[in-house]
Amino acid sequence: MNTPIRLAVLAFVLLVLVTVARVLAEPGTAAHPVGPTAIVLPTADPMASEMQAVLERGQREYAGLYRRLATAANESEAFAVQEDMRQQRIGVQVELLRIQAAYAHRAGRERLAAQLERAVAELVAPEGAARTPAGQRGEL
Repeated sequence: MNTPIRLAVLAFVLLVLVTVARVLAEPGTAAHPVGPTAIVLPTADPMASEMQAVLERGQREYAGLYRRLATAANESEAFAVQEDMRQQRIGVQVELLRIQAAYAHRAGRERLAAQLERAVAELVAPEGAARTPAGQRGEL
């Protein structure tokens, strides 16, 4: 699995675990299910609220793209819509990582923020750009 994707998945899993732990620790906190997986995010957590808004907007955008795909007039148009769908999903991942990086900066967790920002940089790098293999990043 690609390093930025691995970092994104790890960051998301960590966010879910921390969020669930907070919900369980505060039984009075109102929470609501998110998306088809019914992940529960507390409404009192500002980072979770921002991420929730991104996820909900992303779901609406993706649904619109899916409708466009269903009505594509030809194969060329269908491929273009599929590329838009792929880019939209990457865009959501990038937004989620940027939100987490901003909160990591605010919390003084600079190392985590830098990791998240590297993951963003790799996700937004143009296709075909020279990327170094995992483990060969030129770090000292």
